[in-house]
Amino acid sequence: MTGPHRLLLALLRRDTRRDSMPAFPPDTWSELPTVAPRDLHPYLAWRLPHLVDAAGIPAGVVESLDLARRGAVVGHLPRQALLRRIAGALDGAGVPFVVLKGAALAHLAWPDPTLRPMGDIDIWTRPESMDQASAALIAAGIPYSSRMELRRAAANPLETATVRVFEAPGTQVVLELHGTVRSMAATAPAWLELAWARATPRDLGGVTALVPHAEDMLTHLAVHASVQHQFAMGFRPLLDIALWLEREGGSCDWPALGDRWRREGCLTWGSLTLALARELLAAPVPPGFLEPAGLPPEFAELQELALAQVFGAERTLPPTLAKLATTPTAGGRGRWLLHRLTRWYWEGPPGIRRRPLEVLRGAAGRMSSDLRTKLPAYLRGWRDGSLRGEEFQRRQALAAGRERLLELVRRVEPPRQ
Repeated sequence: MTGPHRLLLALLRRDTRRDSMPAFPPDTWSELPTVAPRDLHPYLAWRLPHLVDAAGIPAGVVESLDLARRGAVVGHLPRQALLRRIAGALDGAGVPFVVLKGAALAHLAWPDPTLRPMGDIDIWTRPESMDQASAALIAAGIPYSSRMELRRAAANPLETATVRVFEAPGTQVVLELHGTVRSMAATAPAWLELAWARATPRDLGGVTALVPHAEDMLTHLAVHASVQHQFAMGFRPLLDIALWLEREGGSCDWPALGDRWRREGCLTWGSLTLALARELLAAPVPPGFLEPAGLPPEFAELQELALAQVFGAERTLPPTLAKLATTPTAGGRGRWLLHRLTRWYWEGPPGIRRRPLEVLRGAAGRMSSDLRTKLPAYLRGWRDGSLRGEEFQRRQALAAGRERLLELVRRVEPPRQ
């Protein structure tokens, strides 16, 4: 582990105090903004005065982090305004809903809601309420996201999706409306009903809304970080868990939680996530919860693979390149590309006849979106060396590590049906 990474962990760990903060030379401090994930810069700006004297830190580092924090304050305002509009629209239409992840954590776990980065607001409602909820949001001036619609296959229109994406005009804030929590439905299906039944109303910055019970939020955070992203989102999901446990861990029945994870088939993923949060960030996980006797022999390899993803998060390949990089044969890569070109762009909703011009317009829109959003990033990566040569090979190895992680967990704990 490099000096800048040790510095980053010292600032993030929940057991670091001013009198226990290690000393680091100025050149190590100077690398902090580069090593630290950008989405954690506002939090680090808040954290620094609690741990160190600013006089010992290069002025450029302090200024860079403070600038990020000021930007986070400005970015929080439209998100909170949108959350208020969402709650008003759904409450007014009599649609029950639960606020998931960031929008709840920002107010209930993080020391200041402006510090928690998020690209979207996640709302969970019942499957039978999806159409009513969608109509209420659209009537409130929050339409489907045309920007995100272009990234979907034509065969999966938002109007029939179990996750529907909305975007308030004039903002970059995205709302994801979930008719089911897909990561949980695929990993621990029995979680859904109990989590819905025991969600409790909480105050989210002046907005009262249902939030998952402490155990259910923890389960969702662990599954989202591990199953859905294989730890490729880096430190922030682990910090979510550490901060959540500091505030809400006392409400968890840990023996019951462990038994439930074992029954539902997510004990390995959950234990792995908590082990990382405890090891890296000193998350307050009870000492007896992660007993070696209850962990599979492959757990050490799983931890090594997961740690590589956390520390290499900035090297995560875009999904399309990751798919191609981890497909083992040239024939497999060719078939995937052929399907993308001949079906993904062109096929329409099942049972709906479309005119040739509609088919062409839809395919052209999706191709145009890919060219606008993906091709420039690929070209930048080629020019700066991040998507070629040894750097690309390192990124490819990380993508292969995620595949190995998934394969290993499936072997030691097959998914429940």
